[in-house]
Amino acid sequence: MKSLFRIKAIFSVLLIAACMQSTAVMSTGDTPQWVQSEQDMYPNFKYLSATGSAGNAEQAKARALSNLAKIFEVQIREVSTTSQDIQTHQSRGVETVEKRQRIASTVNLKTDKMIEGARIAEQWQNSLDLTYHALAVLDRTHAGNNIRTEMQRLDEETQYAMNLFEKRNDDLLKISDLHQTVQLQQDRQVLQKTLKIIDVKGKGLPSSWNLAELNEQLQQALRSLPLQTAVKQDDVGGLSAILQGAAAAAGFNIGSRGYQLTASVVAQEPIDQNDWYWLRATLKIELIAQDGSAVIGYKSWPLKVSASNKSQLDARMQKEVDKKLKQHLLNSILEFAS
Repeated sequence: MKSLFRIKAIFSVLLIAACMQSTAVMSTGDTPQWVQSEQDMYPNFKYLSATGSAGNAEQAKARALSNLAKIFEVQIREVSTTSQDIQTHQSRGVETVEKRQRIASTVNLKTDKMIEGARIAEQWQNSLDLTYHALAVLDRTHAGNNIRTEMQRLDEETQYAMNLFEKRNDDLLKISDLHQTVQLQQDRQVLQKTLKIIDVKGKGLPSSWNLAELNEQLQQALRSLPLQTAVKQDDVGGLSAILQGAAAAAGFNIGSRGYQLTASVVAQEPIDQNDWYWLRATLKIELIAQDGSAVIGYKSWPLKVSASNKSQLDARMQKEVDKKLKQHLLNSILEFAS
């Protein structure tokens, strides 16, 4: 949601700028052709266009530009991949199966390139109901060139990251390089889908890299990373199994001597407020280098749970720890490597 909010905020700035730069003259005569259909001056093969109407001129222009932006919005949404993790648990002789979906997302960070150059080309006011109408247009060639330039930049950065990857000896740094290439090409994929909208021929600019192959290469690198887990402090119980499960879900193959991933859960005394119990704790992870002493990076998160029965607090805190690790463990380790 934050990513989509940021995208819309970028659009808002661009829409305001386009409104300010508008030089279209307001007309009040007969209904112009562009209000109801495509007009000869701005043919579809050369321009993307959209109209907007409102009770005042500025709002009509803003709506026209917003409607133009919506042509791209579907392609600017998060590029997500979903995989399903299935785990079995046994408790008192009863086996349960838990299915969990893991979603990894990246968002294109250069959405301003998509609508840069949009302008208000025509304005008209209906003399009967005084409604204002505006026509926003975007030159396909201009927009396409902007996006191609951005795609070429992403390709250059991808090539640079791949060159580093091939020269590295450190397994963790190699994973960081691969992760960067995946992110760059995911951003590029969004731009490619958008360019196909702008390009009349619908071809865009194909990439030299296969995103699926890059993802598989990253997963293989994660599985081959020598990594073992350890617990420093566990005030709620079950942390060792939770940590191993989260690391496995992130794609790591646990057991090999090498890097050490440690975790601790330090809990405060439970608080009783009006027959309702609260428990606060701090979850911390550290990644230790292969020499066994140097700390590469660490992160911590404050956690809080509540229950009507004090005996339920530890179990609920365990669930919170499990949830937090599965959400953030992989990205945290990748940040440590960067």
